[in-house]
Amino acid sequence: MSLRAAAAGTFPGTDLRRAAELLTAETPSPHLAALPELPQRGHHATLLGRATAQLSELFGELTSYGWRLTQRPGADHLRAAQLLRADVDTLADVRGERAETYGEEPSPLKLEVLGPVSLAAQLALPSGEKVLVDHGARRDLAESLAAGMASHVEHVRRACASQTLSVVLSETRYGRVRRGEVPTVSGYRTIRSLPRDETRVMIGVVVEALRAAGADEVILDLGETPQAEHVEDFRGREASRVEGLGLPVTTLGGAAWEQVAELTESGTQWLAGMLQPHETGRETLPQVSSLAARLTEPWQALGMPASSLDSFLLTTFCGTDRERPGAPGTAGLDETSTLRTLTRVLGTAEALTEQINS
Repeated sequence: MSLRAAAAGTFPGTDLRRAAELLTAETPSPHLAALPELPQRGHHATLLGRATAQLSELFGELTSYGWRLTQRPGADHLRAAQLLRADVDTLADVRGERAETYGEEPSPLKLEVLGPVSLAAQLALPSGEKVLVDHGARRDLAESLAAGMASHVEHVRRACASQTLSVVLSETRYGRVRRGEVPTVSGYRTIRSLPRDETRVMIGVVVEALRAAGADEVILDLGETPQAEHVEDFRGREASRVEGLGLPVTTLGGAAWEQVAELTESGTQWLAGMLQPHETGRETLPQVSSLAARLTEPWQALGMPASSLDSFLLTTFCGTDRERPGAPGTAGLDETSTLRTLTRVLGTAEALTEQINS
């Protein structure tokens, strides 16, 4: 029995091939490599740019206020689409070269994609207002994204020859959408909250498409500790059920750990963000023993068996932590620090595996 760790995917710099080589080398099986995201290459290379490029029969262009929908594919849409396809092919080449050179089986792969609710909160209509304000546009966007993501997943599976493919659906703006905290394009007011039934259906459409396209598991990262509403909607409903949820370990209190334990017993998997953004320096990065204790201490206090820790897939950051200054891909964390944090989390997974099996 072994705990797995996953590369976060977001990486500093502008050289996709180098990022793919480093992340692939650092995450041998059973750990999960990732399709790198290099935000420093510009808007076309971010999760938002990639999601816009994946839309089926809808197109985007860049404006002074970000991406907006347009009538036909222009230079921005084509550039983002071509860049994403080239990124997948580059990762496939790197994995193939390692297989030939070292005789390694390609490791499992993690693919992070932007979810439909968070996309609607960031993408604008041709008029300039957020897609979030228009019911019909929200429905069309979710269906378009589902179709486009299915094609993307099929391309990744075909090109990268992964043992398994885990898709992380990033919905870091989900809570703000549900609470009515997303500002209008002017910034003078906020867009009213979306009904829970609608956000569940939007995500469910995409989850079903991902699974049909060959995703072995879908993990929903809501950018915050899962609440009862989230559990009911995305673990209790067949049409929108995911295998796992994102879990910012460093923010959990006692009551939250009790819920995590209960859900683990019912089969929930967890993408466990083990670090806070300020814990990335040589002096501030916790030791393996300290990181391991962030899981083992609350687990033991609840009387949970150590063997059930294999429900946790460890990563450096999850949720909104990956977007804050100091996280990978921002000016605050360079290549050396990014690899140092990944190595520390991998070491934590291996140390916990030894504890479980001893």
